[in-house]
Amino acid sequence: MSNIDAHFHQLFQPKTPANKLDEKTALLTNRRTPTDEQIRDWLQSPEIKQWLNKQMMGITNTLKIEMVNTIIKNILDKPDKDCRVQYSGAVIGIDVLRWQLWASYKLPYASGLKAPDCPYTLKKHLEQRD
Repeated sequence: MSNIDAHFHQLFQPKTPANKLDEKTALLTNRRTPTDEQIRDWLQSPEIKQWLNKQMMGITNTLKIEMVNTIIKNILDKPDKDCRVQYSGAVIGIDVLRWQLWASYKLPYASGLKAPDCPYTLKKHLEQRD
């Protein structure tokens, strides 16, 4: 007889199983398919503009809005695909699975990157408008 527990492999399992595939499947199942007008209204909302203005991306606010307008054009053509626009070291993108805007940029006077998600999602936008 061996002294090794038959359930030894379970000792090294995470306490809370984080199965990304299940999460992605659940998101795909419950995914909203917004209209072009809903997407445009959300991405051009004052809340999105305000969030972008607060991001210290090293580019002008006008350029940030132009990047969002490019995202709108691309996302309306292919609403099933994530989209991102890059200018210099700044990137703005959209996750169509969660319908969430994000930004990525190098912090001024630092060696790290910052990549925040915008808290104002399409879901929140639609809930506010109802």
